[in-house]
Amino acid sequence: MLRGSMAARSKAPPKDGSRRPRTGGRRPPRGGREGAGPRGPVVRRPSIKIAESVAYLVRAGHPWIFRNTVRRSLSAVDSDKPVTIVDEGGKVLGWGLVEPEGAIAVRVLGLSRELEWDAREMERRVEAARRRRAAAGVLTSACRLIHGEADGFPGLAVDRLGPYLLVYKYSRVAETYLDDLVPILEQAFEPDGIYMQDRVRPVQADDRRPPAFHLAGKVAPPEFEVEEDGMKFLVDVTAPVSPGLFLDLREGRRLCEEWAKGRAVLNLFSFTGAFGLRAVRAGATEVANIDAAARSHARCRQNLAASGFDPEACEAIAGDVFKHLERFRQRGRQFDLVVVDPPPFSNVKGVTFSALKDWAELVKAVAPVVVRGGYMLAICNAARLTEEAFLVAVGEGARAAGRTPRVLLDRGLPPDFPVPPAFTEGRYLKIKLVELG
Repeated sequence: MLRGSMAARSKAPPKDGSRRPRTGGRRPPRGGREGAGPRGPVVRRPSIKIAESVAYLVRAGHPWIFRNTVRRSLSAVDSDKPVTIVDEGGKVLGWGLVEPEGAIAVRVLGLSRELEWDAREMERRVEAARRRRAAAGVLTSACRLIHGEADGFPGLAVDRLGPYLLVYKYSRVAETYLDDLVPILEQAFEPDGIYMQDRVRPVQADDRRPPAFHLAGKVAPPEFEVEEDGMKFLVDVTAPVSPGLFLDLREGRRLCEEWAKGRAVLNLFSFTGAFGLRAVRAGATEVANIDAAARSHARCRQNLAASGFDPEACEAIAGDVFKHLERFRQRGRQFDLVVVDPPPFSNVKGVTFSALKDWAELVKAVAPVVVRGGYMLAICNAARLTEEAFLVAVGEGARAAGRTPRVLLDRGLPPDFPVPPAFTEGRYLKIKLVELG
């Protein structure tokens, strides 16, 4: 997900919301029932057989089965229908939906012996997701309502942004049930309208994607305000990549606000300036935002004004982060707290950044502009970069700059982004407050 620049806004779709466009699937048939013994049912129908080492992870809650771990060919399996998942002994582990292509072969629907994958089951899961967030105090006007497999909807997520819902489709299997899910979402949450982003193909740097697809209800205005912790942000649910506020970074923004009071703050890869706004409200002595796109700074000024602050409260610096860091180093300009939230991959005027291999170099460039004993809020949302590799890169970069790093605090996904315990890939967000001695 590109965070270094604003997604261009496209023209709104036609206002005729009476006819919902096809979202890709027929109504899936109900899952079959199996007779069960004390040790589990023996399957006598088409199924997906997996090795015991993989079955162990599935029992622990991992929702993906990779193609190279399936014991038999998937060519004859109907990808529109839920299939049973069995271990090497033929005992049922649960049910899943088959991906027609890609590394992931099956996305787990559930670990029950029987499954009726129909509208009633989807209604039950949507209501459970709603209650889960209400109990955690995160059922707000800007939150994630459904977070994929953790809420029982493989390959799909749903955000609430004010009066609209934004669906993210991450896999083909979501197409098999999305037509049934949309009216359930309408009934459960009563939005003004529903939009969908197609994320089946991963977002790449400088991607030119079509605008979000209008699924149901009213057409959204070009932009409107949503609220988070008493602050207001303008969003655009029709945008092709990001509506303008990353909901998963909420805990990181709160941590920034806690540590910004009385400190000079530099916000790198600032996007629409959400971290900068938090620092302004906290009482930072100065706040500077650096982002490659000038339009990101324009949106930051709008957000400041919407929240009741001086729209010029943040110094806006456009251009390549590395070049500006080097200028700051040469001039001796330093900050007490530097927020480092790069996109997983970016390409600015031929200068590329990859979170998988360039974090150490980034920290090495950041360290000289942090006062001795100051802080760096390092944020990584690259799922393929493990926490261990991320921390090693942070330590390597700081040491290369002659600094002594110490991790003081960390944060992760907020409660509206639940993750099954065994699903390490799902804990993609890493937020570390690092002291640089």
